[in-house]
Amino acid sequence: MLVDSVRLRVRGGRGGKGAATFRTQPFEPRGGPDGGDGGRGGAVLLRASSAVETLQPFLRRALLTAGAGLPGGGGRKEGRKGEDLVLEVPVGTAVFDDETQEQLADLTRAGETALVAEGGPGGEGNLHRASSVNRSPSSAGPGLPGAERTLRLELKLPVEAALLGLPNAGKSELLAALTSARPQVGAYPYTTQSPELGVAYGPAGEPLRLVEIPPGDRYLRHLDRARVVVYVLDATAPDPESALTRLRETVQARLPGGGLREVVVLNKVDEPGATQSRLGYRVSAMSGAGLEEFLAALAEAVRSAPRPEPFQRAPRTRLKPVREPAALQVWRRDWGFEVAGPAVERLLERTDLDSPDGFDRFQAGLDRLGVSRALEEAGVAPGDTVRIGTTEFEYQPG
Repeated sequence: MLVDSVRLRVRGGRGGKGAATFRTQPFEPRGGPDGGDGGRGGAVLLRASSAVETLQPFLRRALLTAGAGLPGGGGRKEGRKGEDLVLEVPVGTAVFDDETQEQLADLTRAGETALVAEGGPGGEGNLHRASSVNRSPSSAGPGLPGAERTLRLELKLPVEAALLGLPNAGKSELLAALTSARPQVGAYPYTTQSPELGVAYGPAGEPLRLVEIPPGDRYLRHLDRARVVVYVLDATAPDPESALTRLRETVQARLPGGGLREVVVLNKVDEPGATQSRLGYRVSAMSGAGLEEFLAALAEAVRSAPRPEPFQRAPRTRLKPVREPAALQVWRRDWGFEVAGPAVERLLERTDLDSPDGFDRFQAGLDRLGVSRALEEAGVAPGDTVRIGTTEFEYQPG
């Protein structure tokens, strides 16, 4: 079964921790700070590969994470970048952000790649934390987490022609008669449960990739890359003309701009009760009657059809950020005080609380962001428990 749509959670690697070291050399046992930065975390990339035909390998994969960056070292040594995670997907995979519905990439050629989650930056070493106030910083920055997002991958098969018809029109029989594909064939509707692929050869030996589209709106995405749509009609049906109208309306709803060449084929013309209509090419997939003429017409339609326009991501306008006051919230709890807000949470991520110097920087940051003032207004007392995220500490006035 062809799996053509999956949701996937990806995360860039965490940045490496910066180093807090000091230069040592003869007669200078404790020189200036020389700790290097941590390495950036690895990124998550998607790469189109002709060796992959389905998205099935990504089913039931909860979270895929790139490698973490390595920590920095003394002597101004920067940590190594984390290993990128490269995921191979079939050619024709469209990539969407599942939360915003924005299309991120369209991988239509083998070897094309798309960056879908960046790695987190490495923490700064104490070499970059020295200042006129603190010439010997003993703390370094921790690495930050990588970007995390949920992707929706949709495989849109790059084919020359798509076979579209109502249930039991004989699409599977036609595909089997024209190619070496062996789809399930039965004398009842809805025998095809997923798209079926096959390759036919035109009069000049040119390969024509065909896909049979099963009933259901979710499979109409495979029309997006086709150059020709083949309307397969049942000659034994009461009203083939109305069936053709319905099919054209379906395609128009999916592709309002049009652009697809059309070929109409009337199948099962040798069965009892078949209409004598000359609506399209009259064929019998079972006996082979009319297939040669139909295949020549299909090859000509493909040659004259325009190629699909390549995907171009809409350009993003870079706007100057507007500084707004950080949303700081303080709640009084039974056990103490809880603090939340983007700015204070970022401060916590960038601070090493295990060192006295790091804790002093954190305390100064709380004062700068107005957290200390907000706590005092909420009634905090020395020794009360304060929690930011999952980190707790005792409040001590500066």
